[in-house]
Amino acid sequence: MDFRGLVKFTLVDYPGKIGCIVFSGGCNLRCPFCHNPCLVLDPTSQPRVTEQEFFHFLERRKGLLEGVVFSGGEPLLQPDAPEIVGRVRAMGYCAKIDTNGTLPERVEALLASAGADAFGIDCKAPKERYRQLTGSRDPEVAAKVYRSIALALASGAELDIRTTVHKALLDEAALGVMYEELKAAGVKQWTLQQYHPVEVIDDELSSKETFSDAELVHIARRFGPDVRVRGLTGRIIDAA
Repeated sequence: MDFRGLVKFTLVDYPGKIGCIVFSGGCNLRCPFCHNPCLVLDPTSQPRVTEQEFFHFLERRKGLLEGVVFSGGEPLLQPDAPEIVGRVRAMGYCAKIDTNGTLPERVEALLASAGADAFGIDCKAPKERYRQLTGSRDPEVAAKVYRSIALALASGAELDIRTTVHKALLDEAALGVMYEELKAAGVKQWTLQQYHPVEVIDDELSSKETFSDAELVHIARRFGPDVRVRGLTGRIIDAA
């Protein structure tokens, strides 16, 4: 895999596990709120972590770390992702895949070979606005994301369906549409993620008004107990 970053310790990116995160370069979407624009637009600008370095790190952390998060970019663009995930799980680590869900055939191949212990799938927008808000040219992009969600649900892996929220892109009405679509797909829990005002693909977003954490919590409470909020720290700030 084309590894372009390694966070050696995290308590928030793999809930319930002491973990690390490895980032791969490249993505097939151009979401304006993406906070890893270098990995998306110019992955070669980031220092490469070799597979040898990565697995040497995991060998030395046995007994200290429990899980590995594969993130990006879009990690499932890497053709050898199933092989790498399989090696990680064979070492005794749990593997969580953070994916945009647009590659259901890769999700299916991963589950059929290496398997996965958890998925974090980013659901970006209401189905009818998916192409608009992600920069995708694929007319089937929303259907593919929901196919990936269905595969993850059927696998029995832990599943975190999350949506990054900025008021300029997703108002409460749009979130209501998404809630109904996700509920119809069988999703039991949905996470609203606070927009992170760092370097993003669309620099103008950070100058526009968005929801506060308290406002997102209020919206989540209106939807019900199956919607929660992840604040700027990466931690769940309300589960009501």
